[in-house]
Formats: sequence, C-alpha cells, structure tokens
Amino acid sequence: MGKLWVSFLFFVFTTFSVYSQQIAIKSNLVFDATGTLNVGGEYAINKTFSVSLSANYNGWVLQKPHAWKHYLVQPEVRYWFRESFNEHFIGVHGLYLGFDVERMSLPFFGFTRRYLYKGGTAYGGGLSYGYHLYLTPRLNLEFSLGVGYMSLKYSKSLYTKPEQSELLTRNYIGPTQIGVSVVYIIN
Repeated sequence: MGKLWVSFLFFVFTTFSVYSQQIAIKSNLVFDATGTLNVGGEYAINKTFSVSLSANYNGWVLQKPHAWKHYLVQPEVRYWFRESFNEHFIGVHGLYLGFDVERMSLPFFGFTRRYLYKGGTAYGGGLSYGYHLYLTPRLNLEFSLGVGYMSLKYSKSLYTKPEQSELLTRNYIGPTQIGVSVVYIIN
C-alpha cells in the first residue's frame, strides 16, 4: 500500500507544471456551529488543479445524555474552471469517519434516540461542487456540497441495555460533504 501512495504522489507532482505555489488554510463554519474543531489545508498544484485535506474532531458531550463524538478526515482533488482558488470548482473526495452516537437522532444515517451507536467507522467518497468567493487578496469564503457513498460499521444497542449490542454494517448514499468555510490564502 505504501508503494502505491509513493507512486501516486510521484505521478501528481511530476505530471503537473510548476505554478505559483499557493496554499490555503481554512475552517468550516458548519462544523464550528456544531462544536467540532476543524482545520483544512489546500495546495494549488497548477493553475486549475488543487489538493485539499480537512480534519475534524468532536470528542466531548455538550448536553448529557446526548452525544455525537466523531473524527473525520477528508482528502479531495479539485478542478477549478477559471484558476485555483477562484470561483467554481468540482472535486472528487474521500473520507474516513469514526463515531459514537448516544441518544441523538441522525436521520441521514437512520439513527434514532432510542439506541446507542458505538465504535462506528465509515469510509467512502464522492463528488463535490463548490464556489470560492473573493473577499480580499488573502481572505475568502468557500461554499461546497458533496454527495457520495459511505460504508458504515458500528455496534448498536438499546439505550436501556447497552451490554446487549449487535454489530451492523450498512451502505449510505447521500450528502458526504457540506461547507461554508473561511479561507486564508498564503502565497
């Protein structure tokens, strides 16, 4: 697996022409609103392609007994219609998610308040579309939405009987990415 990654990175960095290097650091306000710490970075490979990576973490209980603890990593490759960090883009993203859900309803995943969902993992990917809104030469806003597929595996038990759990897997097709991000550009 390591050789595959090295080969992929070698291909990416030797195929694309040298471009004025631009790096962006970002924070997704949607995740901020849920109390999830997040940070993202993006690197312009050339005039029309960039690679992005975001990491998110929420490890605390805000209101007992309800909890949605998770970590999420999302890499993405983007194609910009004009130029990197300017207006419209489409992307291909992957994701890896770890989660515990207690006494919360998450309708996208079919989770209800009656059950505990522990030790969950999910992986998948999808397609995204977004728009980068220019505010200043260094500060911008980014709007993005992605849809795709996830494979979930988790332990499910009644809230009243957490010791009696069953291991479940399921497939999910739907939104896999949403963002309203503040972006800081570094040249």
